[in-house]
This record gives sequence, C-alpha cells and structure tokens, in this order.
Amino acid sequence: MKFHLLKLIIWPVSDQFPPKIVSFEPGKVNVITGASRTGKSAIIPIIDYCLASSDCFIPIDTIRDYTSWYGIVFQTEQEQILVARKVPNGNSVSNEFYLLRAPIISIPNVIKEANEKTDSVKHILNDLSSVPYLSLDGEEDKKGYNARLGFRDLMALVFQTQDVVANQNILFYKTHAHEHRERLRNWFPYILGAETIEILVARQRLQEIEKRLNQLRKEFDRTKAISSSWMANMNGHLKVAKEYGLLEGEISTEANHEDLLNAAKDLIRDIPDHSLSDSKNIKQSNSELVLLEKEEEEISIKIGISKKRLNELNRLKSGLVDYGNSIKKRVDRLHISQWMEDIAEKGQACAVCGSSEHPDSNNELKKIASVFKKYEEESKSTKNIPTSFSREEERLTSELDILIEKKKSFQNRFDLLLAMDKAAQEEFQQRKNMFLFLGHLKASMETFESLLDGGEIDKEIEKLEKEYSDILKKVDKNGVELRTDAAINRISQGILTHLKTLDVEIKYREVAPKFVIKDLNISVLSNDDNWHFLAEIGSASNWVSFHIALMCAFQEHFLAQENSCVPSFVIFDQPSQVYFPKLKRQELIEETDVEYLDEDEEAVKNIFKTIANSVNKKNGAWQSIILDHAAKDIYGDIEGVHEAAEWRNGEKLIPEEWYK
Repeated sequence: MKFHLLKLIIWPVSDQFPPKIVSFEPGKVNVITGASRTGKSAIIPIIDYCLASSDCFIPIDTIRDYTSWYGIVFQTEQEQILVARKVPNGNSVSNEFYLLRAPIISIPNVIKEANEKTDSVKHILNDLSSVPYLSLDGEEDKKGYNARLGFRDLMALVFQTQDVVANQNILFYKTHAHEHRERLRNWFPYILGAETIEILVARQRLQEIEKRLNQLRKEFDRTKAISSSWMANMNGHLKVAKEYGLLEGEISTEANHEDLLNAAKDLIRDIPDHSLSDSKNIKQSNSELVLLEKEEEEISIKIGISKKRLNELNRLKSGLVDYGNSIKKRVDRLHISQWMEDIAEKGQACAVCGSSEHPDSNNELKKIASVFKKYEEESKSTKNIPTSFSREEERLTSELDILIEKKKSFQNRFDLLLAMDKAAQEEFQQRKNMFLFLGHLKASMETFESLLDGGEIDKEIEKLEKEYSDILKKVDKNGVELRTDAAINRISQGILTHLKTLDVEIKYREVAPKFVIKDLNISVLSNDDNWHFLAEIGSASNWVSFHIALMCAFQEHFLAQENSCVPSFVIFDQPSQVYFPKLKRQELIEETDVEYLDEDEEAVKNIFKTIANSVNKKNGAWQSIILDHAAKDIYGDIEGVHEAAEWRNGEKLIPEEWYK
C-alpha cells in the first residue's frame, strides 16, 4: 500500500503564529536529528494520534499546552490526504478531525472547526489499505483476537519507538498488550500474503456450514429416535383404526416400513365423516345429531353477523355523539351571531377595535354573524341523529336475543338426544377421538416418510457436506501453511542479507534467523545447534540490528506482493541509542578512546546505510524516517538520505516564541 508521509503540521493555540511544518521526502530515508528534549520522540505519537489512535502518548505540558491541532499529509497512489486531529482534552482523546483530499494539499493556516469523527477517519483508512471486512471466526460485531483486521493493527509494523527498536522481548509497536499481540499473530498469514480475501470468505463460509451441520445432525438423530418408537407403536395405531372401521384386513406384526406407510396413507386418503362402526341401533340418532349440528352452525353464523352489526352501530353512535359535543362546545364559545347582528343594525362601533368608521362595516359584521349561525344550526341538527340510531340498536339487540335463545334450545335438544341414547353419546365421543387419532397419525406418518425417503433434513445435510468438501479445497490449509512458510523463508533471507551490513556477531551473519509467527519473535541458531529467541542473545547492538533488518525485510516482502495492506513507511526512533551516550561529540572525543568512538560511529553509519540500501533497492517504493541524535557527519554522504530537520541551538518541534 503506497503511503508516504509528506508533512507533519502542528497548529499553535495563538493564531498570530503560523503552523509548524516538517517536510519529508517520499521514497527516501528522512532524518530528524537534534539534541535531547527537542521533541524528536514526540513524532511517532503525533503521527499515531493523527491516524485515529484510541489513546494518546504525545508528551504532556509544552507539546500539548501550546498547540491546538496536530496533522499529517500523506501521499497515496491517487491523491494527497491531510488528516488533522484536535489536541486531547486532559486524559481524553479528541473525537474531532479535519480531513482534506486533493491532488495537491494546501495547508490551512487555521483550522476553525472539525469536519470528521474518529470512526469516519478509521473507515477511510481501512478503505485505503483494503483490509478485509471479515473476522476470522464469522462474528462480525465482536471484538477480540479474531476480530476483523483494521488499519490500526498495521501500525505495529511501521512504528519502532525508542522502547521497541532495541527491545529483546518485543519486536512490534503496542504488542505488549495481549489483545493487540494475539490479533496481529492470528492475521499474520493474511498480512504476509499467504491468505487471500477469497480464502477468508471461504473459511468463514466453512464455519457457517459447520454450525449448520451440527444443528441438522442433532435434529436428524433426534427425529430418528422418534421414528424408532413410531415403528414399534404403528401396529397398535392400525388396530385402533380397525376398531373405528377405517381399516379392512389384518396388518402383520412383521410388516415392514413400507407396508405400514402404505396402510397409513390409505387411511388418510379415505377419511370418513364419522366412524364406520357396525352399530345399526345408532344410525337414526347419528342422523339427527348431524342435522342438529348443521342447524346449530347456521344459527351461530347469524349470531356472529348480528353481533358485528350491533358493534358497528355502537361505534357509529359514539362517533356522532362525540361530534355533537364538539360542535356544542364551539357554539358555546361562538354563540354571538345575534349579538353581532344587533351591533350591525344599531350602527355601533366595531366590536373588535372600537372604531365606527369602517367602510361597509354593517355588511361585514353580518357575514361574520352568518358563519356563527352555521355552527349553531349544525349543533341543533346533531341532537336528532342518535335517536334514529336507537331504534336500530333496539331491533338488533332483540334479534340477537332471539337467536341466542334459539341456539340454547338446539343445545338442549342436542344434549337430550345424547342423554336418551347412550350409544349415540358414545358414538359422538368416539368420532372426536377418531379425528384426533387421525391427526396424530398423519403427522407421524409424514415425519417417518420423510426419513425413509432421505427427508429434507437428510437432503440438506448431504448438500452442505458437498459444499463443505468443495470449499475445503479452496481454503487449502496445507497450501496456506506452505505459502506462509515460503514467505517466512524469504523474510528470513532478507534479514540475513541486512545483518551482513549491521553490527552483529559474525555467526549471526552466516545462518538465516527464523521469524516465528506464533511467538512474534526471532530465533537464531546457537553454537550448539539449538534455536534461541532474541532475548537469549546478548548485547543491545545485536537487538537493534535484528529489529532494523526485520523491518527492512518486511517492507521488501510487502512490496513484492500484488496488493499489500501494510503502509509503505517505517519510523525508527533513536536506533543509535545503544552507541551514543547523551554527550556532545567533542566531549566524547575528549573522554572516550578514539578507536572505540570510531567503531561506534561506523556501526551507527551502517544503520543508515542498511536502511537506505533497502529503500534504494526498491527504487524508493517505501520510505523511512529516522529520529536520532546522530549528526549530519554520520549520514550526510549516504545516497538516498534526506535531512528533514535539525533541532539544535534553540530549534525545536515547538518554537520557543509560542510559549515565551
């Protein structure tokens, strides 16, 4: 991902001063050199803060107290982008951003108000880096080790702060926090290019299929257990059907699934209106019961219609009454028509303003009075409407009472007939039970039939298993592992190449170290042919050399990818700290052995050379910024190195006139 820093901008609190601007050259090694306490180590925290960090490590007091906004301008493939962020308020980071996008950015002298928020800036940065909108476990809204990769996670690969660049235990920025460390570790195969978005999509689909298959298999096993009991009880069901007269012939106890299903299908297909038991003595009672049921159903329908009409009538009546009351209130308020006419006829002064000189005032007053009369007439007319509705209400109520009484009469006849004929009563109950039985039989039969035919569940399981097998080939776990190992081997060879020009022991220049994703660490081969982590190697000069070699090898690897999401810059803060104490060069010459000083100078110079060689080898496709005490006589003659700023003799990140 092309991402080169062009400018660092700091706006003062006071508008009388212009903003402080530090310019960087793209595709080069940019150096900010200076004495202690000039603001060099604030550069990384400021850039990190502008890139939507959720915390702020910009030093307090001067660098915060006398500034209003921090900003950076960076170059992408298509445009330049200015991202500025307001100074934190106490311990709280600001949610106010100012963003500009253009082919060439013009830096404003003053930022008056924000135009973006943190989430929006993060979204823009995520889009620029083309990080996938996918998590590793399919849970899109969750945070944690498998949450989606964000632009912010990639900052671990571009910032080498003073406490990291020579650290024997930590290689990457902010990975001391367990959550950041684990998420970076989980996403490293994708970052290295061993996994693609297509593989991530396929892997997420695999997880969805696995969940669905587990659910379906449990459901299938549960249904199969139910079907076993269905087979055991089916003969009993068919015997009951025979008692109802629904089944002819015998069903063998050794009948198979197909025989039982066919018998059940015949039953369901030819369901009678009532049981077919051979009981001649109840045929007449049964016929009367059927007729009574039919008449009772007709009466019930009429009762329902009458109830509906009565309810609608009551609602209409209530609405008219409410309307009449509303009109009456308006009349009570406006009952002045006669009074207005009296005023007009007597030629009195205007009732509103008291003037008697209005032209044609009498006619105007009469018009107003006529409007009031309209409302008064409406009020009178609504009084007669409810009385006409009362007659209809009384008629419907009477009709409803008659129908209800008639239904009671039929119910009495129905109960009496059942009481007089015990056989008929038993037949009625038997008929109810028969239909309940048939309902259960039908549901059970359909479930069992679906299992015998493979069933919808079985078919879906088969379909998902085939999809799972096809997607598994796309995910290609073995292929991902092989590509990851190949990427690590290339990076390891790159580290070895750069170690040959850095200050490490000779044996570390002979065998390529290993970058271990699982531990986010580097291991090296010892004299006894065992692999050991960086923390087990002595000397801070070794540690800083491995850090620099690793960062250069990473950038070279990312640039070899077709579409890497990692920004193409790295910032090193004080890589020479293990060589130079905080003394001026002349004091070092006077107090230190000159030969030793020359060796240290050469080691520091090789740091600049190694980084510059890597940048030049890639034709300036990536950019480095070094913040260091080392002066121009160390790096001045190295090709590809640009001095961005020198902060000595009163020159600092924050100009003294801002606070003096």
